[in-house]
Amino acid sequence: MRDIIMGFFVALAAFINGWTGISILPLYIVPMAQEVSRIAVSSATTTPTAATFDSEVSPPKIRSSESKKQTRKEATPTLPLPSLIAPIAPLPPLPAPVGNHASATALNATASSSPAPAPVAPPKPVLPPLDLDAIFSSVVKIECPSEDRKGKYVGSGFVLSDSQTSGISIVTVAHLLMVSGTDSCTVIFPKDRAPSRYFTGAIREDRALIRKRHDEEGIDIAIITLPPLAEYPEAKEVFPDAYPAVPYPICTDPDMIGDVLYHFGYPSNFLNQSYLSKSDGKAVAYADIKGIETVLSQDQTSSYKSPIFSYVTDTFNLHPYMASQVATFYGDSGGLAFNATKQCILGPQRGGTIGGGAGENISIFPLLGWPPTRPLLP
Repeated sequence: MRDIIMGFFVALAAFINGWTGISILPLYIVPMAQEVSRIAVSSATTTPTAATFDSEVSPPKIRSSESKKQTRKEATPTLPLPSLIAPIAPLPPLPAPVGNHASATALNATASSSPAPAPVAPPKPVLPPLDLDAIFSSVVKIECPSEDRKGKYVGSGFVLSDSQTSGISIVTVAHLLMVSGTDSCTVIFPKDRAPSRYFTGAIREDRALIRKRHDEEGIDIAIITLPPLAEYPEAKEVFPDAYPAVPYPICTDPDMIGDVLYHFGYPSNFLNQSYLSKSDGKAVAYADIKGIETVLSQDQTSSYKSPIFSYVTDTFNLHPYMASQVATFYGDSGGLAFNATKQCILGPQRGGTIGGGAGENISIFPLLGWPPTRPLLP
């Protein structure tokens, strides 16, 4: 009888399958023993306590994991800076350097009635080895929020000086700070050339004033400050004695054409702006500001003000800008341009390269030693 009943149900299922097209599958019931076993394993799991975390994970490791978590999120997109949306006008052919000290001596000899001996260049001073570690520790990454707080502008900067009473001054470019949505930006010091130590810096001047000076005078320099260590416990914990600062003076000798230059910054073309790079090249010309023009962005959605440059190779006077044969990229804006030959600070990089298609890779940046910019410095 049991076989007859089972046969009836099998025949009925086959009939329904063929009639409706719906497959009837047998239900699989989990044996009670397996379910109990699974619950027993779950209940045996130990719930971690605060004491467990204290003993296994030190505070620095917790901060490190939080930092990595924030990096993975990348919730805030990086926005292009206005001055880099369109390229700068190409650098025209330059004459050989004129007006240097050797040619001036030769010119005076020609004008004299009596013959004079051939000019002898003064001996170059012997400088100690360059302290690259001190420079690397002083070049920072800067992040400023956009007006709508939905993005951020990213650049670089460098610590010009450290004062126990007034804090430190970080030099960067005006075109980074003038688009910030707030009066403060994040300043990130490197460790082993990777940005990892975060602090909050204050934009020293009113952003409207920074924009006005940039748009009307072509001066692309601005300052961020950090308070003295005595007033900033978080910074003092990292830097017990003093903030890192570039231990070299500002360049004041105008005879720099041909000198070896180093550019430091956090470029977008390398490790997602997470590594402090050093690029080598040389000074090829100075640039004067002939005027200001309105430049249409490359995508033709906005416009901004930019200096009109006139290039010269005179080396009797410092000029507002220098042209160097060093490639720079987005993210380098505000980073340190340094004269390695004379071991002195030139100014903040402006970011972006012109003439790359012709293999020139020329970048243009403002000079801190130009007299009209000196009042902006501490």
